[in-house]
Amino acid sequence: MARVREYQRVLEGLSRIGPEAMPPDRLMHYVAAQVSRVTHIEHTKVMRHRPETGDLLVEAGVGWQAGVVGNTVLSIDYRSPAGHAFQTGAPVVINNPDEAREFTFPRILEEHGIVSLINVPVMIDGSTWGILEVDSTTPTSFDEWDIGFLSTLANVMGTCLALHQAQQNIIEERAERAREKAQSGIVVRELQHRIKNNLQIIVAFLSLQMREGSPEVRDKLTAVIGRIQAVALAHDLLSLSTSTGSVDFAQYLRSLCTNVDPGRPDISLQVDAEPARVPIDRAVPAGLVVNELVTNSIKYAFGNGAGRIDISFALVGNATEGCVSVQDDGRGMEVPPRKGTGLTLVEALAQQIQGRVEFVEMETGSRTVLCFPVAPSGR
Repeated sequence: MARVREYQRVLEGLSRIGPEAMPPDRLMHYVAAQVSRVTHIEHTKVMRHRPETGDLLVEAGVGWQAGVVGNTVLSIDYRSPAGHAFQTGAPVVINNPDEAREFTFPRILEEHGIVSLINVPVMIDGSTWGILEVDSTTPTSFDEWDIGFLSTLANVMGTCLALHQAQQNIIEERAERAREKAQSGIVVRELQHRIKNNLQIIVAFLSLQMREGSPEVRDKLTAVIGRIQAVALAHDLLSLSTSTGSVDFAQYLRSLCTNVDPGRPDISLQVDAEPARVPIDRAVPAGLVVNELVTNSIKYAFGNGAGRIDISFALVGNATEGCVSVQDDGRGMEVPPRKGTGLTLVEALAQQIQGRVEFVEMETGSRTVLCFPVAPSGR
């Protein structure tokens, strides 16, 4: 009766703690250790069936030589004790090897001097998940209490494993929802692409209007078209990006400057930008600032001479802020400059993204720097 009460306490303990938070590997080691403790048999093991290889892997156990647990594989052959229990779904008890000539003992049992054993199947949803085995180095008479205890314990462990699998299924369902969210991101990028196409239609319409306007009207429409193209480029990059809502600002600057036509072969544009992902609600206004500054340099900095415009971008302040600089080697400008429409727009765009504009005094040429937070608006 003392043995039965001890068995009962183990079963009650496992039924309480097993389903709560014990992952499968710890659960199996816990069961093997508890079985060894209450049966006073030093060798126990839990074996998991692997359908992909058709064998039993020793997942947990106590009393075995180093390297056995986690590596040793046993056959599910009908003639082996564990294989017979797996194939029939019934316990296999061997009290004396001489009385079980129909079975073939695996080498691992011979190496450890096992002479008596009991195998019980671990069932999940009516199928055999694996085997719980107790192995003794001394002749042992396993009785109905031992078989009943180990069979019940195996069933409780199977229930715990099934509950863990159900929890994993929930996690996988959440992962599936994440994948669906990613699919919605694809839809958003397609929308961004359509926005870019609509902006191109507007550019085409304005280009038609330029043919009929005066030189002054054509200049103003050219400036407007440049600004629209700056917005369209950002949406185009966003439609190609795997990161919804942000663009590679370095790539954006290069594309932006590639699409600025100086109208003169002796004026060159060079871009040196550090890679950084910037939310589109920051990137577009910053890109419009660059467009205005580059356009101003082309129009006013060089006269009839050759020139170069350098555009650079880098992250500062632990990558919380980005600074973009536009510098030319032209005739320069007074600091602070007189503000026309372009520079007024530059400052308005900077305020929109909580940025600041600095006009730097230069011995030769001019340099303007825009620094702005690279986090999305509202953060």
